[in-house]
Amino acid sequence: MRSVPFVGSVFPSLCCAVLSTAMVAMPSALFAQAPAATAVSEEEESGDKKNPASELSDPTILLVRDAAVRKALQLTDEQRTSLDALLRAHNRMLLAIRDVSPTGADKTAQPALAEIRAELSKIFNSKQRLRLQQLMLQVQGYDCLSRNDVARQLKLSPEQQQRLTQIGDEFRASVKAYGETGGGTDAEANAKELSRLQAARLEKILAELDEPQEAAFSKLLGDSFDFSQVKPSPADAPEFVSIEEWVNSDPLTMESLRGKVVVVHFFAFGCINCIHNYPWYREWQEAYQGKDVALIGIHTPETKTEEDNAKLKASLMKNELKFPVAVDKEKAMWKAWYNGIWPSVYIIDKQGRVRYWWYGELDWKGAGNQKVARQQIEKLLAEKYVEQTEKSGELTANKR
Repeated sequence: MRSVPFVGSVFPSLCCAVLSTAMVAMPSALFAQAPAATAVSEEEESGDKKNPASELSDPTILLVRDAAVRKALQLTDEQRTSLDALLRAHNRMLLAIRDVSPTGADKTAQPALAEIRAELSKIFNSKQRLRLQQLMLQVQGYDCLSRNDVARQLKLSPEQQQRLTQIGDEFRASVKAYGETGGGTDAEANAKELSRLQAARLEKILAELDEPQEAAFSKLLGDSFDFSQVKPSPADAPEFVSIEEWVNSDPLTMESLRGKVVVVHFFAFGCINCIHNYPWYREWQEAYQGKDVALIGIHTPETKTEEDNAKLKASLMKNELKFPVAVDKEKAMWKAWYNGIWPSVYIIDKQGRVRYWWYGELDWKGAGNQKVARQQIEKLLAEKYVEQTEKSGELTANKR
């Protein structure tokens, strides 16, 4: 029996997003390879020349934020508390780099990322660090075969490395071609096609590896983990600050909205692209009335005319937009979210974690992201809310 597991479909919702032509921004490869998360020593790795693995992402921080992963790592209450404190301390930076890896992030983010990695090494014991490395390799999938440290562990020849890199390039080209010609917003169809492409890739990989190499690869990956449990989130949603006025509502806080799925969208009432999203906002405000979903607009004026709150209120009334709107005239929320475009939509789960986001019109060129967003809202609505409270120094969870 061939011993290499099928590892390509980790984070299935993220993989499917690659296949879609829709402009869906998911919390995908946020964190590039971390020096501490290697399968061999740093000394052994230091002499390597740049290779395709330099572009691999390290999802370590995405993983350690997740409850299922923490359970698999068997973290103690003290470790969970330390980990949460570490991530909260760097939440602003983690939100800021949600769309890029550290290699593409601003230099100001690098010291914080280095600190996080160093602290993670202190928080976890050796057994937990090893398991986390295995999970990272599973997330990277067959692409990790291009890592120099993995290549050494498997004793791959230069010719094998070259052919495996070519197989990976061909796979990515196939995924891209499918997305450009046949991909759509049907998650089930995309997952099926992704599975077919991965299976074809696995067959080619098996043809390159001998049995000892297959066995060594399986050992590096460790026990298979069900990544469908993982709820990847780059950061918590920032609290509302410096709001000049609340329209259609009393003042709200993110903290008070725990237990609800929150849909935050940035807009300006004179922005035509924002106006094109109004039909979906109206649909959602009616569909989720009385349910644990909060639709909140953040109005960040782009022009002088849009700074007139009376005109904003008239526009909301004219367009039958009844949801709460926070007037962000000082752009404090715009900056807190590191937002850069009107409109932008963010979907936050019941725990207050940013889970999905979109930039621009939802149905731009028929992309159909309003349907995807609706599906994601429903998915998050079905998730249980776990209220975290500290009691006698211990962390307890109240589910409802």
